Amino acid sequence: MKFFKQSAALVLGFLLMAGSVFAQGNPMQQKMQQAQADSITNEDLKKFAAVTSDVNEKIDAEIVSLLADKEMDPQRFQEIMMKQRNPRSDSADVTEQEQKTIDEVQPKLMKVQQKEIMNAMEKNGLQPQRFQAIVKALQSNPEVVKRYRKITQEEQQQSEQN
Repeated sequence: MKFFKQSAALVLGFLLMAGSVFAQGNPMQQKMQQAQADSITNEDLKKFAAVTSDVNEKIDAEIVSLLADKEMDPQRFQEIMMKQRNPRSDSADVTEQEQKTIDEVQPKLMKVQQKEIMNAMEKNGLQPQRFQAIVKALQSNPEVVKRYRKITQEEQQQSEQN
């Protein structure tokens, strides 16, 4: 279970990173982003959560598959990736072999993730532009993040009850 929780954080990190280029800009762009963030409905956030959930399942399986012939545990891979993406965390002590594995696996994983995101958006009825707006809102608006966390926690509790 811990592996899947870490995976969810890793995939969400990838998703947010994918939209980070758009999160910066001049004050006018920031005001527009705030307006976009204010227009994010709970239904939008539920669809986004469904997309990330679908992608998480596929990425979990892909990580295991890509690392099957490598000498790296999937949990170790995720630990390193999360630490490398978080500038506030302690740097991961990464061996040369681990770095070589990451350099080989990460591009393949990103390619699979892009494909799976598109498939999951289509499946869950979320347009790419709306997806990007949600990513921007999650990057720039703490209130949207708070609502998203509440929605995902509620959905997790419901799935645990079933």
